[in-house]
Amino acid sequence: MAGLGSVPHVHMTGPKESGIQVLCSSSGWFPKPKVQWTDTAGMKLPSLPESHTQNKDGLFHVDSSLVVMDSSLGNVTCSIQNPLSGQEKTSTIFLPEPFFPKASVWKSALAGTLPVLGLLLIGISYIGWREHQAKEKEKKKMEIEAHERVQMTNEKESVLKTKEELKADLEQRKALYNKDWKKALLYPDWRKEHFKPASVILNHQMTQSNNSDPKSKENRREETRELPPSDEQGDGNLITLKQEPFVSGRHYWEVDVENAAGWTAGICEVHRDGNGSSKEPSRKKFRVLVKKGDEYKALACCSKSISLDTYVSIEKCPHKIMLFLDYGDNDISFYNMTDGTHIFSFTQSNFSGLLYPYFKLRSMELAPSAQC
Repeated sequence: MAGLGSVPHVHMTGPKESGIQVLCSSSGWFPKPKVQWTDTAGMKLPSLPESHTQNKDGLFHVDSSLVVMDSSLGNVTCSIQNPLSGQEKTSTIFLPEPFFPKASVWKSALAGTLPVLGLLLIGISYIGWREHQAKEKEKKKMEIEAHERVQMTNEKESVLKTKEELKADLEQRKALYNKDWKKALLYPDWRKEHFKPASVILNHQMTQSNNSDPKSKENRREETRELPPSDEQGDGNLITLKQEPFVSGRHYWEVDVENAAGWTAGICEVHRDGNGSSKEPSRKKFRVLVKKGDEYKALACCSKSISLDTYVSIEKCPHKIMLFLDYGDNDISFYNMTDGTHIFSFTQSNFSGLLYPYFKLRSMELAPSAQC
């Protein structure tokens, strides 16, 4: 149901800015009405936002304000329309020219100088802003540099502290290791401090015999058998001692086995029969680590029997093998210097003969009447 409200009440509320504010009010409308201001020519005039209130009967009261800046308009009309029925009610008010505020001379002068002052202020503010930005940028740069210096100092102190802690921890671990190093099967570099380096040299004659491509296997075996009788190691051994054989003490030496498909490394224990002459037959016992293909074996054997023949698990293929000989403790231990891990130790039997380092670039073949 449409409700047609009262005739609009239009009156002046007073000067506003450089004009006069006019208020148009009406009640009893439903639904919410629309308000439109026009001049004497019927042209629409822009107004301030409308204000609507609804009473307990559901009818709307509307207020609409208009600021008239042009004193030559004379009359302005307020039209309120019901959006459903299209019916409207209007009221017109006359605005005498003397009611409009008079513009003073100082206001006109101020109106001309204000833009200039505004531009000057904007320019000054911009210059000040630029200087402030430059100072802030320099200040921030200095703060960043100071922060970086502090951070670098802290990091350096932290690194030094960590280094000292690691050094102290390493020294403590090394001290604990040295107290019971014989049972600790690790840290070969620390273990070397309790042993003497063995003076070993490469047998170049046997190296050429093992690595010469044009020669057949039969020729290689024949050259091995033709070694001088005074060679105490024999059996294809590629290394000899610069000194007397081991009969006591602790010794270590290193063997390079990189890119070798098969090799045998360890010690050869020699027992002479009769009066000990070099022409007398000797008995040999080998304690060696053997690589054949991808398999590794720990082998202890002599001319009559094999006392140990067991597979050894090695995670990382060794490039170098470190051998530690402790004659007094009857121990020969092997270490993988590629990752520093312990491989195997022979501790089953006592040493009683002359000990020689043993190494050849072939795996030892087991045969009762041959090398073992």
